[in-house]
Amino acid sequence: MLGNLLDGRYQVLQVLGGGGFGQTYIAQDTHRPGSPRCVVKHLKPFTQNPEFLTTARRLFTSEAETLEKLGYHDQIPRLLAYFEENQEFFLVQEFIEGYSLKAELLPGRRWTEEQVVQLLQQILSILDFVHGHQVIHRDIKPDNIIRRQTDSKLVLIDFGAVKQIQTQLRTAITGHVETTIAIGTPGYMATEQGQGKPRPNSDIYSLGIIGIQALTGLHPRQLQEDPNTGEILWENQANVSPGLAAVLSKMVLYHFKERYQSAAEVLEALRNLEINSDTEIENQFTQPPLSAIQLPQILSSQNTFEQPTASVLTPEQQKHLEDMLLELVGPLAPTLLRKIAASANSYQEVIDNLTQHLAGQQKTEFEEKSRLILRETTNKSQSQPKNAPQTTTPTISDSFVRKCEQELVNLIGPMGAFLVQKAIKSSPNITPLELVNLLSAQIPDRQKSLEFQQRLFC
Repeated sequence: MLGNLLDGRYQVLQVLGGGGFGQTYIAQDTHRPGSPRCVVKHLKPFTQNPEFLTTARRLFTSEAETLEKLGYHDQIPRLLAYFEENQEFFLVQEFIEGYSLKAELLPGRRWTEEQVVQLLQQILSILDFVHGHQVIHRDIKPDNIIRRQTDSKLVLIDFGAVKQIQTQLRTAITGHVETTIAIGTPGYMATEQGQGKPRPNSDIYSLGIIGIQALTGLHPRQLQEDPNTGEILWENQANVSPGLAAVLSKMVLYHFKERYQSAAEVLEALRNLEINSDTEIENQFTQPPLSAIQLPQILSSQNTFEQPTASVLTPEQQKHLEDMLLELVGPLAPTLLRKIAASANSYQEVIDNLTQHLAGQQKTEFEEKSRLILRETTNKSQSQPKNAPQTTTPTISDSFVRKCEQELVNLIGPMGAFLVQKAIKSSPNITPLELVNLLSAQIPDRQKSLEFQQRLFC
């Protein structure tokens, strides 16, 4: 299928996954300026029986019409086209540039309450829209939530259209309702959904699990259940206020009748939580569980808030350090870096003070990356004549690119080579350090991510 031209315009670049009666590809639209990427979902009927194909065509058209309506929401990919070719069916959707929420939900890394509330509010507003169109997503999980590169908003993808059509087609063939076909992902899937009977608040359950995962730093399969009730036991694993804990616990109750019945109902509960617990939420926001307790004290000094960053950091160093900190402490990164750099006398002093607000693996990783930043920026500065104009245009050798591809493929499979080429094509002036940092963010395992960086600069 790679390289094939579908409908005379969509050239397949990569197979994302699938099997059986459906596959998903990344393709480029050769009829549009710049040949932008898109996502193609492919349904392959398992029989050429005329009556079956008629049913498949009707279901396919109906599903496409639904996706067309959902695409009016800014945080859902738009449907670009749908067509039939050689008695097989294709859906073409917008490709969202960004990375999945899985890259942010790292083992042992706990989010602040403010970050979790923002996550819940964004996805709940999307679900409110989706459920209003009588659609159940059925597969809410971190892989299907994309942090969009252009504005950092969360986008909900993969509505499982192909899987739902397959289920309906099996029903049409066998003549009875397939209630045992479960669409979803273990760990994030509510009990009734696992039985093939999803409801709108099955999506709410899945989102609640993601919220708990963010607060605890634990994968859903690591969470314990009460053997008598089936309820998830999680609050002792998180530093969470009673208000937010109550909202999340109700989202993931074992029986669907006892959960919130709509996304709007959860949003209202979160709004009340903000009204009644503004101070509590703010305190949680300034105290990431993996950061030192002194962090709020540094941020409380308002008289130096507008002070410019000290000259011990070059603009390039400032940008790299801020990007790294954003991954570790979230939105507080720019303020924290600005305040520490303003009173430091050297680059190393900035690093030493910043690492006091990190712990464990975060601290080790930050120190290692900061040394790479210093090495690269120093080499770049020394390689330029004193009177020559400064330039930020990097040179990445072909051998370095091949090494990146090889190391990434070894860690995450064939998609590694595609990610390297995509990064270089998207940012022609990217520096070697920026490239390595960007690629390492695609490696879910923190230790392997660090090893990847070390190998590239050893």
